[in-house]
Amino acid sequence: MHKILANTVFLGKEIINLTDCHSTNEVALSMVRSGLIHEGAVVIAYNQTKGKGQRGSQWESSPGLNLTFSMVLFPTFLSINDQFILNMAIAIGVKQGLNRYAKDLTVKWPNDFYYHGKKLGGMLLENRIKGQYLDHSIIGLGINVNQTDFKTRGAISLKDITGTELDLNEVLSEILRHVEIWYRHLQTKSFKSIKETYQNMLYLFDKWATYDDGEIFSGKITGVGNFGHLEMSKQNGEQIRYELKQIRLIRND
Repeated sequence: MHKILANTVFLGKEIINLTDCHSTNEVALSMVRSGLIHEGAVVIAYNQTKGKGQRGSQWESSPGLNLTFSMVLFPTFLSINDQFILNMAIAIGVKQGLNRYAKDLTVKWPNDFYYHGKKLGGMLLENRIKGQYLDHSIIGLGINVNQTDFKTRGAISLKDITGTELDLNEVLSEILRHVEIWYRHLQTKSFKSIKETYQNMLYLFDKWATYDDGEIFSGKITGVGNFGHLEMSKQNGEQIRYELKQIRLIRND
């Protein structure tokens, strides 16, 4: 079972351990609505059977080998127009927390963590709105830590990278410590530095690759907008923005 962590101010001071659950995001959301947990709470599962990912996908994870958890935040200071900045800040924190074990991590837009073209983890933010501001956010994370046998092609774990079995509490502690740092940057409205840092760690940022948006084309990522749109430049000079499901990577050029 995961211990209460001591290297943060508020994030992870309240930890709810679950043996089995369908989705830690669903459990965390239910507990928030019932007033049973506070900001900074972490819901973590030994075995998550139906973890949710982007595009309606499910997250593959063997029981007890990886980190599958959700963080609860109340970013009521954040306008709905700036909600993807929260995405960026959390992604930076997760990446920096994992830098101790894997130096060359990148973020594949919008929320997957990649190591040399292989997927190490992913996250899913589910925001609730109140008026023109966010009310609360449930951030679900799945990080491959000690699993080395995957059904999914292109997956990798920290154990694959380091050659060592890692302590899940230690990895969780590193992630939460860095996420809290960047969440505090967000609270001070350091949007410019957050956006620049996020864009600079994007997988294939400013590099030519082949994509499919209904037609095959060569393009490069030039940025990410405040609403999370992927900004790209096509080789023919066209500038275009994409939402999640409108584009997919074919190959690196």
